[in-house]
Amino acid sequence: MIHSLTIYKANVSKLKSTLLFAFMCLYASSAYANPPQLTQFIAGKIQAAQALQQEERYSDAIELLTELSPRQAYDKAFVQRVLGIFHWQQENTQQAVKYLSLAVESQLLPTKQTWVTQRMIADILLSEQKYRRALPHYYVLVNEYVLSDGVLGKVAAGNENGAKRKQNKSDIKVTEFTELWLRIAQTHYQLREWDQVLSAVSSYEKLNTQGDQVQALNLQLTAQSQLQRWPAAIDTLDRIIAVEPDKLLWWQQLAGLQLRVSQPQAALTTLILAQRQGLELSTAERRTLAQLYAQQGIPEQAARELGLLAQDSTDNNEREKLFAEQAQYWQMAKEWDLAINAWRDVIRLAKNNTAEYRWPLAQLLLQQGQYESALLELNHQQIKQDKSKKDQAAIELAKVRAYYKLEQFDRAISHAKLAQHLAPSASAKGWLKYLQQVRQINS
Repeated sequence: MIHSLTIYKANVSKLKSTLLFAFMCLYASSAYANPPQLTQFIAGKIQAAQALQQEERYSDAIELLTELSPRQAYDKAFVQRVLGIFHWQQENTQQAVKYLSLAVESQLLPTKQTWVTQRMIADILLSEQKYRRALPHYYVLVNEYVLSDGVLGKVAAGNENGAKRKQNKSDIKVTEFTELWLRIAQTHYQLREWDQVLSAVSSYEKLNTQGDQVQALNLQLTAQSQLQRWPAAIDTLDRIIAVEPDKLLWWQQLAGLQLRVSQPQAALTTLILAQRQGLELSTAERRTLAQLYAQQGIPEQAARELGLLAQDSTDNNEREKLFAEQAQYWQMAKEWDLAINAWRDVIRLAKNNTAEYRWPLAQLLLQQGQYESALLELNHQQIKQDKSKKDQAAIELAKVRAYYKLEQFDRAISHAKLAQHLAPSASAKGWLKYLQQVRQINS
């Protein structure tokens, strides 16, 4: 599946730069009626540190803030949060998580600042693949904070049901919560916790207003497949294909699952639709398509599909096998002449290894009354190659039938005796008795 965390990691640097300014300014607005303020001295130091950071003098900025000993609790919490951001920019994730956690644990930051800082901790841990440490932070963000009339708030203690989320008219805050549930699903995916993946995706979909998103559906599909919930996985693939119909992988997986749950007609429809979408099926899939056509009572279409596949192949051994299968499908469709031509194509490709193909061709020629052509195959030196005596006797009896139809009774009797010698049978004995009577009548 597409690894969603790869996309996330690629955007980490951009995220750091984008969020820094926002985090630095958040103390100016909060969910409090009277938001706390930095003392003038600390605010000045933070501005100086920010100036150093903008000059990419990260070590100097960190040193400046580390040397501070704020007296006010809020000053201390805010300095810890900014230190955490600077350490993150320096990719010193251990120190970043340490300082950001101290800022959150102080419980002195306004609600919005606390929420954003907690998300930073979770995202840092996720980017470091510390999935089990990241999860509790994400769950705090989605379970202990709610949106009410577009304002972020904390769930009141003692409220069993918690506050109900209300969508912000701008959908900005709802979008943030939606992204968090996707992060949670991705994290459980990394831990192979499939039930939790499905639960997180379900929560994501309850908030998502942007229509089906392949990223979330792919997580859901993987979890359903791991749990062997095949019907549900099929439904998910249908939704994915509606979003990304030009991606062959989804069609392949859908057909595979439909075959797994014994839905050959649905699998046939899926592969046909994939072809009509302009997607190129593999050789194995086109063979499967031919088999499905035959199973559904359309052997002529199966034969045509294999013929097209043989035309596209440059491997003579592969083409030989394809034409042999095609000949069988033409026979199933009772397209005798086409079947004969297909067997002859196989023999031309096989050259020196034609024993297994000359026999079905000879039988078909006999059936169609082409006795002389049948005898050419039956008398070919390769036809008895590696055959048992019983099979050799069957070939001799086929010659008996052909010579009888051509009214060459002496030859027919000769081959009937040979068949009886190779493998005595009621059929050979019956032919001998009958042909001797015919010869007497015609003598």
